[in-house]
Amino acid sequence: MNILITGGCGYAGSVLTNFLSKKFKIFVIDKILFKNKNLFIKNKNVTLFKADITNKSKMKEIFSSNKIDTVIHLAAIVGDPACGKYPKLAKNINLNGAKIIFKLATRYKIKKFIFFSTCSNYGLSSSKKLLTENCTLNPLSLYAKTKVEFEKFLIKDKSKITKIVLRLSTLYGFSPRMRFDLTVNEFLKKIYFNEKLEIYHKNTFRPYLSTDDLKEIVLKILLFSFKKKLQILNAGFNSQNFTKKYIAERINKILKFKKRYFFIDDNKHFDKRNYRVNFSKIKKLLGIKQRFSFDSSIKNMIDFLTKIKKKECNNKKFYNHK
Repeated sequence: MNILITGGCGYAGSVLTNFLSKKFKIFVIDKILFKNKNLFIKNKNVTLFKADITNKSKMKEIFSSNKIDTVIHLAAIVGDPACGKYPKLAKNINLNGAKIIFKLATRYKIKKFIFFSTCSNYGLSSSKKLLTENCTLNPLSLYAKTKVEFEKFLIKDKSKITKIVLRLSTLYGFSPRMRFDLTVNEFLKKIYFNEKLEIYHKNTFRPYLSTDDLKEIVLKILLFSFKKKLQILNAGFNSQNFTKKYIAERINKILKFKKRYFFIDDNKHFDKRNYRVNFSKIKKLLGIKQRFSFDSSIKNMIDFLTKIKKKECNNKKFYNHK
């Protein structure tokens, strides 16, 4: 299997590229925004194209010159802060760029197109029940809105290509292109280095997923033969619908530190997302089980933190919006 991964040098992309290249030939398209072009320089199974997915002629050249079976589309301006800072760029890449890649995938008869969407599409929910793929979407941020718009585009598409929409939980864990602007990673880094950590809306829920479990989920999707041409799947585990309060307290317990964070009750704070998600569909369809515990992923990141200095952790290469 020959796999094209757009955004393959990013936080999730670099994890998948490293993992999948052990089994398959991987082509990566990435704009290299974070000085990470040397991630796969010694990997003979990875071919890297430094390019912008909105460049139609360059994308056509890549598709026409290489035998590709499957596309995993991750390339995007990721996260609410980054999209808020660069709204025009976010709309162009997250929507127009995604459409360019998909149209080329259909033109060159790619068998499977996997789109990384987000559980942030659910936004704010007062429901006491876990949200399924059929629940109403309520995107609050530009990031989520671009993901919903492209989902609609895929749903309307009538081509024969198999389309898998992964509504991904908020990721955490180690990556070759590490990030400290994701909730769990940020909490760990600030608690570990005794930096000021103010936690708003401590009891709000969101689902979380480790980068280690993400690899296993994507591999199962690659190898699975889907009967339907369109599958929308929440990606994660019911047991990992966490509150911010739980995350902070669990990290503190693992580190065995005295309390190093503050809970703040401020209803005016900008991030009011609150939702719990049901992952029964993907579990039943693909037989997916959680293999890596929250604690084990935290300990892997602690190993990384022990090897670098506090000042280095604040380098903008570890953040999507600095």
